[in-house]
Amino acid sequence: MAVKDRPEVFEALDRAEAALREATSDVERTKVILEMVREKPGITVAELASQFHLSEEAVIAFVQTVGELLGADRSLSVEAARRGGLLAAASQAWENELGPLLGTAEVRELLGVSRQRVDELLRSKRLIALSDSAGHRQYPAFQFHDGQPLGSLVAAFWTVADAAISPWTAASWCVAPDDDALNGLSPVAWARGGRDDADLARVARQDAARLDQ
Repeated sequence: MAVKDRPEVFEALDRAEAALREATSDVERTKVILEMVREKPGITVAELASQFHLSEEAVIAFVQTVGELLGADRSLSVEAARRGGLLAAASQAWENELGPLLGTAEVRELLGVSRQRVDELLRSKRLIALSDSAGHRQYPAFQFHDGQPLGSLVAAFWTVADAAISPWTAASWCVAPDDDALNGLSPVAWARGGRDDADLARVARQDAARLDQ
């Protein structure tokens, strides 16, 4: 599988930036919704749905799920609700080109760890991070599944990224379908499907070797 050429990479990055803006907007909107619910406990489902352009079904499903899991005698904190939103976003992000990119604070919330622990995971190449033009770290949400990094995918990413190419190109590799070696799946889809880690590692080594020539 050939890594996408330069024009396609730029197109992928444009789509990733748009997804990041959308994800940031969604997080901010979630914060506003939570604040409104806290300040107006009598607000109705219809009012929430209308105010934030959501379907009533989505609002009801969220509330019902929280109620079922927590029971009647426990409440959901704002922090826990935001973390739940991040988990939901991460579980769907792989379907997009690069998907939302999370900041360090969001990754800390998602993993429930300190900033030092995030730095440690990154140094040991157990997380994927991309640096933007301002030097800020952005963590592709596609690397997370059920609130944890996909180890085989992260390892494959670093194999490709270490082959003297841009980490952004390696991230593009992660979401590019491979018709030959991975049965038409992208490395992200392969890892998420629980398929053979050794096969993914082999494909990453082969593509890295081609890039390093």
